[in-house]
Amino acid sequence: MLRFGFLANGEMLGWESEKLCAFIRESGYDCVELIDDIIFSPDKPEGYIKGLLKAAADNNVQISEILVQHDLVLKDEAARRASVELIKTNIKKAAGMGVDTVNLFTGPVPWMPGALKVGRDISFEDTWNMIFSAFDEIIPVAEKNGVRLAVENVWGMAAHDFFTNSFLQNHYDSKNLGVNLDVSHDTLYGIKDPAFIVKAWGNKIFHVHLKDAVGIPEDGSFVFPVLGEGTVNFRALFAALREIGYDGTVSVEFESWAYRNTVYGGQHAQAAPEMRKIIDKFL
Repeated sequence: MLRFGFLANGEMLGWESEKLCAFIRESGYDCVELIDDIIFSPDKPEGYIKGLLKAAADNNVQISEILVQHDLVLKDEAARRASVELIKTNIKKAAGMGVDTVNLFTGPVPWMPGALKVGRDISFEDTWNMIFSAFDEIIPVAEKNGVRLAVENVWGMAAHDFFTNSFLQNHYDSKNLGVNLDVSHDTLYGIKDPAFIVKAWGNKIFHVHLKDAVGIPEDGSFVFPVLGEGTVNFRALFAALREIGYDGTVSVEFESWAYRNTVYGGQHAQAAPEMRKIIDKFL
């Protein structure tokens, strides 16, 4: 049976744990998805994680996944090493919380100032050597700590669609390496058959993001609109997930920034209950 989640963002990142978990449950979700930079911030008070876990348990909310997304394609070797070490550290912290899935991406991160462009600023060979070198270290840490690595292919990155993510997945033989399925990014690259993607990944799907998309994968030439307004076929997506027997978490990643600012007045939380109602239309 599917579980439904929501990725906390915006003003929600500053909420107290009890308020966040109660809101997630009241909005009709079973799970919350969290960001490592927020929950593991050194600015958090002592006992924060313990309080977060208590709030989640009290509200019958699971932490489905922690985003541990840090750039692995950087020419600055010190910065690249820092990313790898931070990922390894936060995998251990996730395991200590009882969270068994973390979300990674490869980089380069296209929305960051000065981001490298593969094939222009850095060769494909050097790019993938960096990625493989990082995962050579990261995978053993995940295996030792019982954590699944859900790699999300993201527009503009080395692993940006089903095929490029497959290149990474096929390089390793590890039951702890899989994917965070987000077909919105595949859609931008013209792969608009979610059933094909779902069936091809099969049991490599560790977690799912729900996000719509329209446009092409160039900065300023696409949007992630409200669910149902883009070109993602969500009914086909859910049908395929049922067909392969996926019973994990399907989590809303709301990135309709203009809509949030103009309709919700910049308040991210307003999307949660509305997107939950939309999901029911697809089921």
